[in-house]
Amino acid sequence: MSWRAVLLLAGFLLVAPPVFVMGPLAGLLLVSRPASGREWMWVAGLILWSGLWLQQSGGIGVQWVRAAAVLLSGAFVALTLWRPSQRFSRALVATGVAGGALAAWTAALGIGWASIRRAVAADLAAYHRAVQAELTGASASREVLAQVSALSDTIALLYPGLLALAAVGGLRLAWAWYHRIAERPLGAPPAPFAAFGFSDQLIWGGVAGLALCLLPPSEGWRTVGVNLLLVWSVLYATRGLAIFSAGSARVPGPVLAALGLVAMFMLPFVLGGLTLLGLADTWLDFRRRLAASATGG
Repeated sequence: MSWRAVLLLAGFLLVAPPVFVMGPLAGLLLVSRPASGREWMWVAGLILWSGLWLQQSGGIGVQWVRAAAVLLSGAFVALTLWRPSQRFSRALVATGVAGGALAAWTAALGIGWASIRRAVAADLAAYHRAVQAELTGASASREVLAQVSALSDTIALLYPGLLALAAVGGLRLAWAWYHRIAERPLGAPPAPFAAFGFSDQLIWGGVAGLALCLLPPSEGWRTVGVNLLLVWSVLYATRGLAIFSAGSARVPGPVLAALGLVAMFMLPFVLGGLTLLGLADTWLDFRRRLAASATGG
């Protein structure tokens, strides 16, 4: 077991809902009919952790995330049983199915997005005020509270997109750890990060998101467009990073470390460049060209 895999899992658990990994992983292990003691220990621990997380108290925003986690786990396990695959598109499809089911569920209950957004913003504002008061030892100033409120509003606006990205990342991690734990896993293990990719047809998601932002028929559709653009941009930036990873395989470690340090101070430009690189790969297929040049083809 590599330290990189452990660090990735630990980092995800710190910034995203843990059940986005634990739920799908427990479901995958169960459908693989665990036979060893190690597998059953993992299943028991995952179910216990997920159960404790799902039973915590919370408002509408928290309940919304819990429902998303349950639907996501069920959709991913069902897709795995139907057609096991290592393709990243399966995580995207499971996230889309869970998102559609979640939207239908909230609509059936009469819960609008405005109510969920206000609940999320209120939870974030309360958390930030508590952190600020803890750090300063006194009540936060009006200026700080105004900044926190603005940040909370922004995160609340982008919350569906952030949740979708967490879901996709959680499913990817769950599939990788599933193949580390299960003795008889379904399907093939995930491909290396340098091979990360998805259907080129996803480019139309960016077109749709941009259209909804520029020509919004309503505020609700504009919110859909903004979140769609967020997910689309992160996916293409990740694709660009995978291309860079494939092309830098022979670059010495110290040089890569220096480039990473420089990138930290130019992060907006680096992210923009990676997004453009991933987008250009739609037509240029950089990794195929790299493989051809490496073999002299």
